[in-house]
Amino acid sequence: MKKIFVVLNLLLLMLAFGYSVIKEERNLKQETFYIKTAPVDPRSLIQGDYMILNYDITESARKEARGLRKGYIRVRINKLKVAEFVRVDNKYLPSSDNEISIQFHQNNSTMDIGVNSYLFQEGTGNRFQKAQYAEVIELKNGELRLKHLLDRNFDRIK
Repeated sequence: MKKIFVVLNLLLLMLAFGYSVIKEERNLKQETFYIKTAPVDPRSLIQGDYMILNYDITESARKEARGLRKGYIRVRINKLKVAEFVRVDNKYLPSSDNEISIQFHQNNSTMDIGVNSYLFQEGTGNRFQKAQYAEVIELKNGELRLKHLLDRNFDRIK
């Protein structure tokens, strides 16, 4: 009886692991787009192995989103695959043509789109100071995943 219980638990564990691998593979195949970074907080580079990221779309959205604690930034993806601010919405709108909704949360001083920090190996922070774009994918309902930071020529910073 104990063997059956152990085998069933192992089978469930393997199924859960397989599902998460398939889900990640699907995410990796999604179309990427770029968000222009705004000036990076220099204090975060001094702290060690991560940096705080700011984006030009959040700078534009903050002006329009006064009073909203959460909502969606509607962006248009241009020919270079760079997101351009369109408007702020209080509800999610599915992606259409070249427009995507990006979820945000806001407090008094910051607007968070879920990809606001980047981890890197300690001692390599100087390379990432030249970051001009973040390469991201949309997961679901406006959530984003940061894949890479890019320089002004859209080359991946390693």
